[in-house]
Amino acid sequence: MKIYHFLLGCCVAACLFSCKTIQNESITYYSIRTRHAQPTPESPIPDAAKIAVSYQVDEEGKLTATVFNRTDEIMMIDQTLSFLVDMDGKSTSYFDPTVRTTTVTDVNSATRGGSLNLGAVANAFGIGGAVGTLAKGINLGGANTNTTAVTNSTYIADQPKVSIGPRGSGIMSKTFSIGTLPNQTDFSAHNYESSPYHFTVCITYSTDEGKTFQKLVSDFYINAYLRIAVREHGKMNNALLELFQRKPDAVNEKIWELSTTPDHPGFLSGKSDCKKICTGVLYDYQ
Repeated sequence: MKIYHFLLGCCVAACLFSCKTIQNESITYYSIRTRHAQPTPESPIPDAAKIAVSYQVDEEGKLTATVFNRTDEIMMIDQTLSFLVDMDGKSTSYFDPTVRTTTVTDVNSATRGGSLNLGAVANAFGIGGAVGTLAKGINLGGANTNTTAVTNSTYIADQPKVSIGPRGSGIMSKTFSIGTLPNQTDFSAHNYESSPYHFTVCITYSTDEGKTFQKLVSDFYINAYLRIAVREHGKMNNALLELFQRKPDAVNEKIWELSTTPDHPGFLSGKSDCKKICTGVLYDYQ
């Protein structure tokens, strides 16, 4: 068992020591689990399941959900009724009514032949009065100058409902931060109820063209938070061995992170000097 721990410690340490700075006072470990059992080769997702969702968490603590339509029907996702409740208890909808604008300006020394009539933009957005009148007289892109700026704008708005084709998949429109730990108290939770930190994702869907909707509610929890002091400056091997002694299955969790930092935790805050994350996948289905 000691050899096993040593080999694991060396593997993780090799990654951490590849960072530029190893001036740390501690190592910090997190792992995330779901409330329900995960599918395995021996017990896969049942054929009768209509929907499956995979969840990933990146190094900044952002969660991405991918929806799989396991039926032969068109699946409709209602984004207005789909949301994340983070560890701080804040609920955020996948639907955002805000119109977002992406603008790119190309400046060239030669005059462009094309033009963009701002009057058309003004009319499209219902701008009237003096502003609309002035806008109709302005053209960009065809001016007789040595330098011309051509501006292209893309307007993006969320759709309240989106569809996924039969046996198809689609990534939910947004990634959300799962929140931060209120304190830095070590713990190892045996199940959802014993963990002090939870977050939830709700995906609302229909397989009968929107006549009825169902909810897939996925509960997650922080399974372990361990912070172990590096007692000899710059030498982490003993701290890694202590980690594996306290949590032998540390690297077998689906989603985990080991970070080194002098004064701050890792991905749940988005701050760390150096980190090694296993961006595995957690599933839920219905």
